[in-house]
Amino acid sequence: MYLKSLELQGFKSFPDKIELKFNKGITAVVGPNGSGKSNIGDAMRWVMGEQSSKALRGEKMAGVIFHGTQTRPKAPFAQVTITIDNEDAALEYDSDTVSVSRKLYRNGDSFYMINGKEVNLKDIVELFMDTGLGRDGYSIIGQGRIADIVNGKSNDRREIFEEAAGISKFRSKKKEAEKKLAAAEDNLSRINDIMGEIEGRIGPLKAQAEKAEKFRVLDEEKRKLEVSVWVHKLNEYMSQIAGYEEKLSSVKKEYEVITHELESIEDDINDSFAKSAEKSELADSYKNQIHQVELENSQALSKIAVYENDISHLEDNILKLKEQISESNSSKYYLEAELKTRRQELEELDEKKAKQQEAVDCKEKELSELIDKTALSDKSVSEAGSFINELYMKKSEVSFRLENAKNNLSDIDEQIENSLERKKQLEEHSKLSSKELKELRESKGKADENKQELTNRMSGLAKLLETRNTKLSECRKNLTDTEIQLRDVENRIKTIADLENSMEGFQFSVKHIMKASQQGRISGICGTVSQLISVETKYSVAIETALGGALQNIVVNNEDSAKRGIRLLKENRAGRATFLPVTSVRGNRLNMPQLENEDGFVALGCELVKYDSQFEGVINSLLGRICIAEDIDSATLIAKKYGYKFRIVTLDGQVINAGGSFTGGSVSKQTGLLTRKNEAEALAKKKTALENSFTCTELKQQVEKLNQEVSKYTADTEGLREKLSQVNSDILRFEMEIKRVSEYYSDYENKLDEIETFIETLKNKYKIVSGDIDKAQTELSEIEAEISDNEAKLADSQNEQAELKNKREQLSEELSQMKIMAAELSKDLDACKLSISQLEETIGDSDTDSGKLNDNISECEKKIAEKKELIFQTKQELSGADEKIAAAQKMAEQAQREHIELDNAANKLRTKQKHKMDEKETLSGQLTRAEEQKKSVTAGFDKLVAQLWDDYELTRSDAAEIAEDIVDITVANRRLNELRGKIKNLGSVNLGAIEEYAEVSQRHEFLTGQLNDVNTSKTELEKLIEDLTENMKNMFTDSFERINANFKKIFTELFGGGQCELILTDPNNVLECGIEINVQPPGKVITNLMSLSGGEQALVAIAIYFAILKISPSPFCLLDEIEAALDDVNVSKYAQYLHHLTDKTQFITITHRRGTMEEADVLYGVTMQEKGVSKLLKMDVSETRQMKLE
Repeated sequence: MYLKSLELQGFKSFPDKIELKFNKGITAVVGPNGSGKSNIGDAMRWVMGEQSSKALRGEKMAGVIFHGTQTRPKAPFAQVTITIDNEDAALEYDSDTVSVSRKLYRNGDSFYMINGKEVNLKDIVELFMDTGLGRDGYSIIGQGRIADIVNGKSNDRREIFEEAAGISKFRSKKKEAEKKLAAAEDNLSRINDIMGEIEGRIGPLKAQAEKAEKFRVLDEEKRKLEVSVWVHKLNEYMSQIAGYEEKLSSVKKEYEVITHELESIEDDINDSFAKSAEKSELADSYKNQIHQVELENSQALSKIAVYENDISHLEDNILKLKEQISESNSSKYYLEAELKTRRQELEELDEKKAKQQEAVDCKEKELSELIDKTALSDKSVSEAGSFINELYMKKSEVSFRLENAKNNLSDIDEQIENSLERKKQLEEHSKLSSKELKELRESKGKADENKQELTNRMSGLAKLLETRNTKLSECRKNLTDTEIQLRDVENRIKTIADLENSMEGFQFSVKHIMKASQQGRISGICGTVSQLISVETKYSVAIETALGGALQNIVVNNEDSAKRGIRLLKENRAGRATFLPVTSVRGNRLNMPQLENEDGFVALGCELVKYDSQFEGVINSLLGRICIAEDIDSATLIAKKYGYKFRIVTLDGQVINAGGSFTGGSVSKQTGLLTRKNEAEALAKKKTALENSFTCTELKQQVEKLNQEVSKYTADTEGLREKLSQVNSDILRFEMEIKRVSEYYSDYENKLDEIETFIETLKNKYKIVSGDIDKAQTELSEIEAEISDNEAKLADSQNEQAELKNKREQLSEELSQMKIMAAELSKDLDACKLSISQLEETIGDSDTDSGKLNDNISECEKKIAEKKELIFQTKQELSGADEKIAAAQKMAEQAQREHIELDNAANKLRTKQKHKMDEKETLSGQLTRAEEQKKSVTAGFDKLVAQLWDDYELTRSDAAEIAEDIVDITVANRRLNELRGKIKNLGSVNLGAIEEYAEVSQRHEFLTGQLNDVNTSKTELEKLIEDLTENMKNMFTDSFERINANFKKIFTELFGGGQCELILTDPNNVLECGIEINVQPPGKVITNLMSLSGGEQALVAIAIYFAILKISPSPFCLLDEIEAALDDVNVSKYAQYLHHLTDKTQFITITHRRGTMEEADVLYGVTMQEKGVSKLLKMDVSETRQMKLE
């Protein structure tokens, strides 16, 4: 790991953005006094988390921002960024390069970033811890730090040694564990206090609960027995009711029988009258039937006449249809004869077509054989022609070579002349390219400047945009944090309110009275003492101790209210309580004015509480004679002086009672009733403060404003990005043009060389071409003779090919004629088939028409048969009409006789109905008397059921389930009286004690578990602290011994001899003791470090610093003029020794000493040409070594 670069902008005297790039080795920053070079060291401290403005040589942190000059405005912010190479993963961050930034605005807004991601200061501290780069480390050493090593106290020297030993993280973990241990001990104390209070209550509650349990057992037996007796009585009532219900049932049955008989008689009467009416209607119906039959006979005769007429018409139609069938049969004979002729013709055509196809096949075979023979001939001619063509091609090639060779001789002179002309042109093009190249480079330079300007503007806008986004995030985060705090406070307020509402911590009797008062069951209750007073938090422990159990006393309006309260507690067995009537409790204050002059006296107890004036007598009675003192010592002196005549309570809850007894010990700070009340008030104020600390409207307006600014900056950025894109395009175009022109220029130079070489080549070629001409002429004569022989052979083959072609054309023509004749036969065949098909269809249609006519005849014959059947049926109906008329006449007479008989029967039923009505009235009187007797018994039953519900909230069925059988009711009643006597003898019983005892026991068990958990946690923390301490001791001891050994060696080298030693002031306490420095330079006896000269002191401190770097090298160190007090010889020794450490440590030294500059690998110069504005200049080492400093 090493430092790659440091970037500053707006920091102290550096308003402009500058960057220092560092290599491994030694980098020196030089400059005259006041030039601002030490501001570079301040920037390093600041970006690595320094929080003290004094350490940065300023009064306020805002002083690090450039404050402006007469010609320059103030900088809006200061920003410093360091970039570290982390390829060795020395920093616990997953990146090969780690960039740490810190930015501060004038409005106080600031943030840290690691690789562009916003982080907290804690993240920065943890990143550098135990690397030698921490705030307490040794990566940045100034003159003051060097002086502190020697002149500081022995305890103040520990920090740098601890950082070198790598125990800073362990010390941080130890402090965190110690805080947790302290919290665990506080919890332990609080739980013990609560346990003590609970254990004080659990004993009396147990006795009350046992008495209440005995009451519950007796009361349960009494309840079960009493319910059993009552159920027994209910059963007796049920038996009596059952007897009455049986009697009622018998009478009701007789009553219902009489009623049913009456209803039956009534129905019979109504039925007789109804049937009589029906018989009358039936007689009339038969008369109507006779008239209807006579009418139907007349209609039937008319239908028969119509049917006979229809039959006559159908017979005429049959005759006409038979004539049409006869005509159709005569034409069918001629069609069948024609069909037979056509079929014979079709057979003849099929035979002709077969013979024609056979002739076509033979002709096609003959033609195929001729085509194959022609193909062989064509192939032979083609091959001969190809060979001749190849010869001609060869001849052409040789002729070309010959002609070309002849032309080449004349071309050589022409090419030389052209080459010289070309050379001249290339030289002109080279000059033009050089000029164009210069212009292009100038244009690109301007474009680069424009790009840099646009980039800087975009960077500025990006930072503004980033700032606005950061503010927006902070605004939202603040809102969220405040809402969370508010929600936590509201939850705590709700918890305390629930405790107050449930009166947690109050006795059961007090809860019972206050609940009754809220429900309106008792009046005149003002409240408990704790509810009616308020006290400042610092006095709450003293007042709670002074009042003790009186905090739960109940203040009432008068004595009657007190008596009502006691009566209510007694009736409900709810325990005991103390009542303070305002009208009778009149306390007096302690009248000793001289107490105010006593040391440690605070006030009387009644003076420290606030209350309503109507309760003054009560408060004076409780607190008027109690003195509040600051501590137990002051209280003791006051008590002795006044003879232990009154009670004194200290602010921390210790008590000196009247008479001289002392009461005291630890006091819980969180269990008191007044403490809880004060906490509720404090939380209410905190809630109000949180609610007033922000408004949603203001936050929304701020967010909206920030969004608008972000949108504006985004739009501006996009505009600049477009311009930058255009500039980049121009730069790319210029670069391509420069490359193109450069290539042309280079190409022109190369071609000039090539032309000179080409002229020499042409001269050599002349000799070769002359030989080629002779050779080509001989080869050309041989080819021409071979062509003549092959052309004669080709002529014979072509004649044979022509004869075969003529014969093939003749056969092809004959085949075509034969195929035409075959096609004509196919057409005749198709026409014959069509004719046959049409004849067959015509004959079929003829048969179809004859079928249709026969079907019509059958249809007519069928209809004639149907009409005849209808005539037969109608005549049959006419034959039975006389019989129907006679039967109807007889039925009408019978119905009239039955009508008269039914009227007589109805009159007899009327007489029977009257006798039954008299019997019904007698039974009604008996039924009324039985119901009254049942009602009386039922009333007793209902009264007992109601008593069951009122006393025990049991229904009859519920009571029957728990009741036991009663063998002897007298013995059961005697036992019931005994139980009532025993319950009465128990006296007042607090039934709530059982539940309260269970609740307190459960809480005691829960707190016991918590106590065990806290003790376990405490033990684990103590073990952790012990282990951390042991590790720290071992690491520090080992590191200290190695540093001491290195110090002795380096001291001797730097001083040229002498002795030295680092000594622990208390070896038994290596983690807390100081570190003494004992040195003896050569030739001197030193008893005190202050006896050393300034240079010697500085050299001793440097030796210690180098000794630390030997055993725990820091990745990089900034040394701010630590050699200022050394003489030139020792400066050279110091600077040269730095090279011994550069293999593991990178040095940046701020100096104005020549010896240090000469050893530097890189030099940066800082100047202040403009007042108040520092400039940075990187200088060549060879030049700086020739500088002569004044």
